[in-house]
Amino acid sequence: MPASQNQDPTLAAPQDPSAQIRAELATSLRSADSAAAEVVANLKFVQQARLSQLKRTTASFTAKYGSGDSRTQTAQSAADAVTNLVARVAILQQQVGTPEPQVAAAGWALHGRVFDAQMQPVAAHTVFLVDAQNTYQQAYGFAYTDPSGYFLLNFAGAPGAAAPTTEAPAALSQATPQLFLQIADPKAQPVYLSATAFQPELAGAIYQNIILPAGGKSLGNPPAGIRNVALPKTPAS
Repeated sequence: MPASQNQDPTLAAPQDPSAQIRAELATSLRSADSAAAEVVANLKFVQQARLSQLKRTTASFTAKYGSGDSRTQTAQSAADAVTNLVARVAILQQQVGTPEPQVAAAGWALHGRVFDAQMQPVAAHTVFLVDAQNTYQQAYGFAYTDPSGYFLLNFAGAPGAAAPTTEAPAALSQATPQLFLQIADPKAQPVYLSATAFQPELAGAIYQNIILPAGGKSLGNPPAGIRNVALPKTPAS
């Protein structure tokens, strides 16, 4: 049947909802924490319902026109987009439900979750910080991701460092080298290196969601310092 003759409203070609949902996500992030949890939960429910409808539309198009028809492909693309967004909303829901770690007055914390390219959490990955020369910064420690992908790097501050005051705020940017987040998989292969430097927030915690590149391609050899203390031993090549 030609597209112009299709009068079935349940088979109307769906529109890509990505821009709208991204705006809703941004709005929820600006909400207060207590309200954000409810906003995100509702958003997830709405998008799951939308996804179910898109899946039904895709199945109807496939049965009526075939998988190669442009209308079927449009419906499938829309369903794929919402599937991706539902996963991102789930990640956001975990974020707003994660309590802030306690941070020393002269220190800082970096925490968050690590996901694979399909936005599923990855466990037993090593998270650590390196400088611009890819040297492991042992002073800040390392962390292993748990089954939910969660990690926490909590730096108490340099020995003897005084807590900042309004009269004499600590010069964190001068005392801290450029730091880049690196992640190694359970085979001791680096699979992620942040493109921009991490900026610690004195006496505060920063949360990051990290989605690993598809394919799990190694970025080369890990820094010797982290291999010696945290990564699994691998046979010499």
